[in-house]
Amino acid sequence: MSGTGPRPISIVRAVNVEWLAYAGSVLMTSMSLPQIARILRDRSAAGVSLLTWMIFALSGASWFAYGLLVQAPGIIVGNIPFLSTTLPVVMLLLVRQRAWPWPAAIAVPALVAAAIVALLLQLPAGVSASIGVTCGLLTTVPQLVESLSRRRAGLPSEVSLATLGLLLTGQLLWLSYGIFRPDVPIILTNVVAVFVTGSLLAVEGSRRTTRADTH
Repeated sequence: MSGTGPRPISIVRAVNVEWLAYAGSVLMTSMSLPQIARILRDRSAAGVSLLTWMIFALSGASWFAYGLLVQAPGIIVGNIPFLSTTLPVVMLLLVRQRAWPWPAAIAVPALVAAAIVALLLQLPAGVSASIGVTCGLLTTVPQLVESLSRRRAGLPSEVSLATLGLLLTGQLLWLSYGIFRPDVPIILTNVVAVFVTGSLLAVEGSRRTTRADTH
């Protein structure tokens, strides 16, 4: 009997921690929707970094594979909808920015994501985690560079502030999940991600404030 006492507590704690991942996943999944809506509404993807959204998709595929390998329900469930909303942004950008035909823009990203997951499942979990960490460190860096460049040049930007706000909140929840689990790759990824996304939100927010002041 003495060996069974702590188990209910540990199970409850694990379930509670998983809910942090679920909440973060909802926000980071939802963050793509304002960006999709803005591109469709304005019929423009000016200033939206294709590379950033490709890294988002790669990150989702990597963490999904990692979750399967380490059997972490929050990571598995969280990254299915994340991939299902980030990939459409990649598809939209390929059409708007690269003039790809819709069949190719839909098929190629989906097939590449599936192939990446299949490959990573054949490798140690550490490989998926390493790719996920690298993606997390780099995800919004191309967008930050693009936004700074367009700001200096006085060019418009279709980057959605709602998307950035949801992303930042989701990253904070994933950081909390990593701390409580604990999971070092997730902690490292989201510490840097929160800093870069916060910087990007400040840059894009100042662009809108400046534009509003001039009208």
